[in-house]
Amino acid sequence: MRADRIFVYGAAAGLAGDRLLGDPRRGHPVAAFGRAAGAVERVLWRDHRGRGALHTAVCAGGAVAAAT
Repeated sequence: MRADRIFVYGAAAGLAGDRLLGDPRRGHPVAAFGRAAGAVERVLWRDHRGRGALHTAVCAGGAVAAAT
C-alpha cells in the first residue's frame, strides 16, 4: 500500500475518532506528558549541553517505552 493512502486512511480514522469520542475531560495524554516532562526538567535542568541531552533522552525514551 502506498504511503499517501496510509496517511489518508490514518487521518480519516483520527478525524472520525475525534468526532465520535472527542478529547477526554481528564487525563489527556499530551497534558500528562507535559507534566512529566516538566517534572523531569525541574530535576535534571542545568545550564549544560549534556544535561539537556539527558532530559531529551529521558523524555523521548519514556514516550517510546510507553508506546510499546
